[in-house]
Amino acid sequence: MLLTACEQQTRRLTSSLEPDSADLHITEAPWESQAQMTRRMNHVTTYLKNATGLKVRYVPAINYAHSYALVERGEADLILVGIYGGYRLLKALPNAVPLVVQKPSYRLVMLGHRRWLEELETDEEPGLASVTGSRVGFGSRFSGSAFLQPLLAMQREGVKSADIDECLHEPVQRHLPAQVANGMVDFVFIPSHTDKNDQFIPEPLRDELAIVWTGPLDRNDYLIGVNKPMNKKQQSNLQKVQQAFLELDRTADDGRAVLDAYMLPGFELPTSQFPEATNQRIETLLSRSGGLPTCEAS
Repeated sequence: MLLTACEQQTRRLTSSLEPDSADLHITEAPWESQAQMTRRMNHVTTYLKNATGLKVRYVPAINYAHSYALVERGEADLILVGIYGGYRLLKALPNAVPLVVQKPSYRLVMLGHRRWLEELETDEEPGLASVTGSRVGFGSRFSGSAFLQPLLAMQREGVKSADIDECLHEPVQRHLPAQVANGMVDFVFIPSHTDKNDQFIPEPLRDELAIVWTGPLDRNDYLIGVNKPMNKKQQSNLQKVQQAFLELDRTADDGRAVLDAYMLPGFELPTSQFPEATNQRIETLLSRSGGLPTCEAS
């Protein structure tokens, strides 16, 4: 038994010392359960292998901050991020570059209880300003789609995070609608895609919840790669990945699996408006509040 245990330990140690055979490592902020993240990343890495011949290994992250740290420490070469992670990494890493961005298909949706909507006076207009004095649920404090996007939308309409009475942060975005249904909060912000504004409302809750406000069609997600100027192979690999994402479509099974997993129509090259202009708006928001705002009690 002792011999067997020693042999097993030796195999584990030998395995941990073997060189990593991956060409690139990719990570993503865990906005869903790890099981769902792993399934989605399996689609991504399978597609990239078939499209580029590269072996891309998924590196799971514990939370949003950890996913950014993996890139900052050089443990991941690629990361799929929202606007907060992208802003942070492009600011921190001179060699980080946006490779592709989602085609316009993101829309911010604010949900409330249907009973609240039905009880409004005829002269009351539901909207983003309804969060004033209310309890509001967001995604993770480091989420672009479900926290920073709502803050930017509020900024455009002159509503401050301090105007909210109470808030909570729910890292798993699919759990947010239930927070309204069970009375924990009055409103929540969830991301949606194109015309599917109610896609994250669970079927059992559809009679209880209502869409209070929707934002304009926009972008939120993009792929960042860490370029190494002296490493020609790394540059070539990133270019292959970029091209593979640009060619994603639903004509092939593996491409369709990736796009369906993200609920996106596809990716395209970065533009002057995204992420550059979006990052400038984020910079203005953060400079006014002295950092990432919060509505939680200090």
